[in-house]
Amino acid sequence: MDAFFSEISYMTQNNPTLNLLTLMVLVWTTGVICRIIHQPPILGELLAGIIFGPTILGIIAPSEMLHTLSELGVFFLMFYAGLETNPLDLNKFRLKSTLIGIFGFVIPFAVGYLTCLAFGLADSESLFIALGLSITAIAVSARVLHDLNLTEHRITPIIIGASIIDDVMALSFFTAIVDITANSGQMHWLSFAGILVKVLLFFSISIGIGIFLYPKIGKYFASRSSKGFTFALIMALFFGILAELAGMHLIIGAYMAGLFVREGVVSKELFTKISDRFVSITYGFLGPVFFVSLSFHVTFSIFETQLVLTLGLLTAAIIGKLLGAGWGARLSGLNRSESIVVGLAMNGRGAVELVVASIGLQLGLISDEIFSILVLIAFITTSLPPLSIKLYLQKFGTNLVNSTKP
Repeated sequence: MDAFFSEISYMTQNNPTLNLLTLMVLVWTTGVICRIIHQPPILGELLAGIIFGPTILGIIAPSEMLHTLSELGVFFLMFYAGLETNPLDLNKFRLKSTLIGIFGFVIPFAVGYLTCLAFGLADSESLFIALGLSITAIAVSARVLHDLNLTEHRITPIIIGASIIDDVMALSFFTAIVDITANSGQMHWLSFAGILVKVLLFFSISIGIGIFLYPKIGKYFASRSSKGFTFALIMALFFGILAELAGMHLIIGAYMAGLFVREGVVSKELFTKISDRFVSITYGFLGPVFFVSLSFHVTFSIFETQLVLTLGLLTAAIIGKLLGAGWGARLSGLNRSESIVVGLAMNGRGAVELVVASIGLQLGLISDEIFSILVLIAFITTSLPPLSIKLYLQKFGTNLVNSTKP
């Protein structure tokens, strides 16, 4: 049997097309199994990456092609999440989202930092680990809410909005921590203030384009379905570049672009066609590649060398986010069930933590072992939201507001 898997692994490593074909067959198969047992497909995609990826069987091999497709996957996931969100709903719950986003970042950061200090880790390393534990992956939240058919509930725009606030704070603090480390503990507050100004400018320009300019020019470029799809994609890339210029991840720009597509499309029928094309590409192809690729970074060797630290940080990550986001939700006026769902949904960290962790490793802010721990936490916490939310709703009932009315 080992020889059989070794032969398949050899073939896929030397043939990128066969590698991709194998991945898609496995994704389709696990998706069918998940639907039969009434579980979200994202769980099957994550498990497929673990079982058939380099961690266990090695049938699917990491490659440049899969890396590129996974980058496109998270981009399309965020754009489609914006496409499904009504900007008026996002604006309606902006105060709730802001409160949840702040609490959902600050409390996990504090819990993570104190946990690191309790284990005797260095101060700079503790700051960076705490940052990784406080991140929320917007793409994961969006996918989970879609899989569980919660897009019509008011918690969806609230969670997405809170996740954006969370990530903006995380990226700003990341800049500050790198600045502190680069300057031997001295932070240039002027540099940090410049980052915050760029972030504010990005959102101001994006909202201005989306509300005032996009509807006026969109009707000329999106008059037919083929042009409408291409124009929507151009706007997504344009907003992504704006986000990168502001020092943020391009996925935030993709989400902002998706928010305003409906404003630039004159026909409801055309908007439906555009949406159908994006959902097919996102959830049928690129999205699954992204979630399978997440599993490629997982290693279980740290359970032998750093078991206690790994379990401690994992516990801090889950409890910190659940308490922070959940408490923020209660203070914002959401009911108990909604607050718990918000806390569970924002526990996913996904690719955002992987990006931050990889940069920290390159800069020498964390060791290889800490990097492996953060990767494992990212994988586990990405797997938790779909399963935990589903089990909670099944056991305790939904008790959610079934519309986006406040």
